[in-house]
Amino acid sequence: MINSRILLSAASIAAAGALVIGATFAFFSDSGTSSDNVFNSGTLNMQLSDNNQEDLDSVSGTWGLASAPGDTFTGDLRVTNTGSVAANHIELQFSNVVTDAGSGPGTVSTIPLDRVIEITTFGWDTDGNGSVDADLLPGVTQTNGNGIIDLDDLENQVADDFDDLSFGGTQSADHVLRIAGRLSPTQTVDQHQGDSVNMTLTATMNQDASQ
Repeated sequence: MINSRILLSAASIAAAGALVIGATFAFFSDSGTSSDNVFNSGTLNMQLSDNNQEDLDSVSGTWGLASAPGDTFTGDLRVTNTGSVAANHIELQFSNVVTDAGSGPGTVSTIPLDRVIEITTFGWDTDGNGSVDADLLPGVTQTNGNGIIDLDDLENQVADDFDDLSFGGTQSADHVLRIAGRLSPTQTVDQHQGDSVNMTLTATMNQDASQ
């Protein structure tokens, strides 16, 4: 009888415990969201301008020469950065395509015309203040042994010769690359008549000094 009562009491306690464990309690909660978390990369946006075109990805006809021996040319290529990421420096690479004349004395083979187009000014505006303060001409190596700095020499510089033109100051200000020259009065001969050179300058804008 006593054991039965003990068992009944134990069963009652276990049942009550089960009710407590199984009971549902009300608690308040609140939630919110963080939305529109958009991750964008910044941009370098190099824009080029010259005397004929303004703020374009690419320009043409910045420099040209149609003249007699001794006649000169000059031109400025202006470089800006309208992107959201600051540029550190500019790289330059030149390439020339020489075409001999289709008739007349220029059809006779001679040294290529790009070797007689002498470069007399080659300067860079490092901080965009309008002053061409870096003279690049002394850094150009004479690669063809003719005693002048010419278009052929610009093309034949090693890869790192023009790879560190500082892009300081205001990013959106015009940084000027100035090139001037002449058709050499001492190197040009009759066989150059009617010949032409198509020079392409590729400018690359870089964010970091390690590039």
